[in-house]
Amino acid sequence: MSLYLLVEAADGYRAVFALQEFDAGSTDRKIYLVTKRDGKQLSDREGPFRIVYPDEKRPARWVRQVTALRIRQAN
Repeated sequence: MSLYLLVEAADGYRAVFALQEFDAGSTDRKIYLVTKRDGKQLSDREGPFRIVYPDEKRPARWVRQVTALRIRQAN
């Protein structure tokens, strides 16, 4: 329960997800790493990778221009 995913973006923005948020045995929510929208590659402003979390009320963890995904352990 102490593992988390750190998502880093080109502009320095970072977001954190508890690794359990990706476990289908714990939640029905989906988190997506996308490369396309409406069948077309993401724009330079959004891509090449973007995190999309449709079930969040505020898109604070919708990260555009993702440069790194790092699994870390909380101390």
